[in-house]
Amino acid sequence: MDIQKTVDDETNQNAEFQTNRNSNLPVVIPVIAGVKNNITETEVCHEYEDVLDIIGFGKTQWIVLFTSGLLLMMVINETMGMSIVTIASQCDFSTTSQEKGLLGAAAFIGILCTSYFAAYLCDTIGRRPLLIYTTLCGNIFSFASIFTPYYSLFVFLRFLVGACIAGASFITYAYLGEFYVTRHRPVVINYACLFVGLSVAYVPAVAWLVLSMDWSFAITETFQFRPWRLLIVFNALPGFIAVLVMFALPESPKILMSMGKQKEAFEAVNKIAKMNTGRTLEDFKVYSLCQETLSDNDKILLTSKSASEVVKRMWQDALPLFKKPHVFNFLICCIIMCGVFLINSGMGLWYPEIQNRLGMKATTPMTICQVIDSFIDQQNSTQNSQICDDTITTKSYIDSLTFGLSFTAGYFVLGFILKPFGRKLTMVMAFGVAAFCGFLLHWLHNPIAIVVCFILFLILPGVCISVLSGAVVDLVPTHLRGKAVCVCLMLGRLGSIIGSNVVGAFLESYCNATFSVFYVLVLACAGLAMLLPIGRKS
Repeated sequence: MDIQKTVDDETNQNAEFQTNRNSNLPVVIPVIAGVKNNITETEVCHEYEDVLDIIGFGKTQWIVLFTSGLLLMMVINETMGMSIVTIASQCDFSTTSQEKGLLGAAAFIGILCTSYFAAYLCDTIGRRPLLIYTTLCGNIFSFASIFTPYYSLFVFLRFLVGACIAGASFITYAYLGEFYVTRHRPVVINYACLFVGLSVAYVPAVAWLVLSMDWSFAITETFQFRPWRLLIVFNALPGFIAVLVMFALPESPKILMSMGKQKEAFEAVNKIAKMNTGRTLEDFKVYSLCQETLSDNDKILLTSKSASEVVKRMWQDALPLFKKPHVFNFLICCIIMCGVFLINSGMGLWYPEIQNRLGMKATTPMTICQVIDSFIDQQNSTQNSQICDDTITTKSYIDSLTFGLSFTAGYFVLGFILKPFGRKLTMVMAFGVAAFCGFLLHWLHNPIAIVVCFILFLILPGVCISVLSGAVVDLVPTHLRGKAVCVCLMLGRLGSIIGSNVVGAFLESYCNATFSVFYVLVLACAGLAMLLPIGRKS
C-alpha cells in the first residue's frame, strides 16, 4: 500500500475544487462588514489549512510521519520489550513469576500516572518541546537501568521510563495530524499505526540477534553485564533517533496559533514551505495567518501561574465526562478498552515466556497448561540444586516475530473490512473469534495450532483499540473528546497492569482457570460492544 498513491488519489478527488483556484495565489478571506475594502495584499490573512494546501504534500510531511512512527515504536519497545527482558534477566535478579509480572507492568504504571497531566502540558507548552524533553528523559532512565544490579531499583527506573514516555504514546498523534490537511489526516495516522506492528516484530528480531551472543563482563563480584542489558539500549534507540530528527523539525503551527504565538506560527509554516518547495511564504503571496479563537479553558490554562491551578482545572474539566447523556456510552468504551489492554498487553507480555516453555518441551505434544505444570514439577525437583535457566529458545523468537508480523497484517485487514461491516460488527466479530481461539487453547496439542490460536487470541482485540478510540471520539461532545480518549487509554493501561500481574500470580497455580477468565472477558467485551450506538461508519 503506497501512501503517495493514496494521497494522489484523494487529491484527484478534489480536482474540481483545485482547478477553480490558482495554487500560486492566496485564498482571500471574505472582508468582514465594517472593514475598509481597500486593504492591501499584505493585510490579508490566510487559514492554516489553506496554506498547507498551497504549499503541498512534501518533505516535511514525510519526515514528520517517519519521526512519529519512531516515537510510537519507542513506546512499544519500552513497554512490550520487557516481555523478553523478564526472561533473560530472571537469573540475574532471581525473580519469581509475580516479580516478573510487576517488572513487565512497571512502565505501564508510569504511563498511567502521568498521561492525563501530559495531555494538559502538551496544550500549554507545545507538542514538540514536550516530546523532545520527555523522550530524552525516558532514554536517560532507560540507559541508567542497564547498570543497576538490584531488582527493586530496576523496576523503579522502568516506572520512570513509563512516566516519561506517556506523552509520546498519544501526543505523537496530535503532532503528526497537525502537519496535514483534514482529508489526508486519517490516512497518515493509519500509516503511523503500522509502526506499532513493526515494533512488535522489531523487539524479538533484535533480541534474537543480541541474546544469541554469549559474553559477560564482571563489573563487581555480584554484578555481571550481560547481553540482555544491551538489548534495552536497542529498544530505546528509535526514540533517540526521533529526538535528533525533531531538533530539525518545527513546532506544530496549529498549537502555536492556539497559544496566541502568531509570529512563531508563521515562522514554523515558513519553514515547512522552505523544506517542501525551497520557497518562502512570501513567494506564495502569504504574509500572515488567521488568528484562532481561544476557548475559555485554553485562556485559563495559558495564564495559570501555578501548577495547583492547572491541576485543579484538569480535574474540573474531567468531571463533565461522567454526566448525561453520553456517560453511559463513555463508560462502556472505558470498560471495553480496559479489557482489550488487559488481554492484548497484559497476557501479551507473557506470550514469549509461554512460547519459550513450549519450545523447551517441543519433543512432547502438550497443551499450554500441561507444559506449565511440567515446569512447576521440574522446578520443585531441582529447587535444592539452585539451577537457573534463562535460555530463550529459537521457537520463542520465531513465534514472537510471527506475532509482530501478524499484528501489522491485522491493521491492513482491518482497513479493508471496516467500511463494509461497520465498526460495531467488526469489533464483535474480532472479540468473538478471539474468545473462541482462547477456548481452543485448553485442548490443542499441535504446536502450530497453538501459535495460530494464541496469536489470534491476542491481536484481534489489540487491533480494535484504534476502532474503539474512534468510537469514543464520536460518542462524546466535541469539547470533551481529547480528555475522553486520554481517560479511556489511561484505563486501558490500567488493564495492562492488572493483566500482567494476574497472569504472574495465577498462571502457574491455576492455568486453565486463568485462560478461562481471559476468554470470558473477551466475550464480555463483545457483548458490551453491541450496546454502543456506532453504526456502519468507516
